[in-house]
Amino acid sequence: MKKRSFNLPVTYMSRIDGVVDWYAGMYFSEDMLDLYDVEQKIKSGKDFSGNKIYLIHHPDGAVYVPFETRANVYYGEPVWDKDQFGILAVDFSAGEIIVYTYIPGSDPMVLVTIPLSSVKDCYNLNLEISPWTLGRWSGDKYEMIWPIRKAFHLKEKESVLYRNGNVLYLSRWMENPHYHEYVVTVDINTGEEINVERGSLYLMPDGTFWNV
Repeated sequence: MKKRSFNLPVTYMSRIDGVVDWYAGMYFSEDMLDLYDVEQKIKSGKDFSGNKIYLIHHPDGAVYVPFETRANVYYGEPVWDKDQFGILAVDFSAGEIIVYTYIPGSDPMVLVTIPLSSVKDCYNLNLEISPWTLGRWSGDKYEMIWPIRKAFHLKEKESVLYRNGNVLYLSRWMENPHYHEYVVTVDINTGEEINVERGSLYLMPDGTFWNV
């Protein structure tokens, strides 16, 4: 078995959904935190030292760093769509939510900037695909924040998986008499359910969805 070592301060690495040859690692100079935890830390009067994304290409092992660490700026997991990455950033000092596009080897480009005050908080705030959609879900509601503003009611034990054009994919799970899952598709324009199918949905490396 061949082994290759990288001299990177990466706490974990995972393959990026929807693409075959890219992996992402996330480095935190302090404890690993999610976006909401960072928000709560800053609201309590403490500073966040920042995090850094490492994009690693297979099989050549080329490493790309889209952004340098900045205090009180959180960078989310890169999201692949068609031929480039989308990256969510929240700059708590400036009070801004920023969506970047990034092609490795080039500089990140600002796709959109949104006031942080436009969301209640950063709980479950994510960049979804495809096309890129900024959304957050909490309790029984999923909010699409950008590029359109819309809210959807979530039933008990439902969560958002992906967007695909005008269709929103949800996971619905049951625990009676035993645990099982359903894939629910919802029309974004009307909010109506299109289909409910038993299984779990996975975005494969070639960009196709598999319901298993």
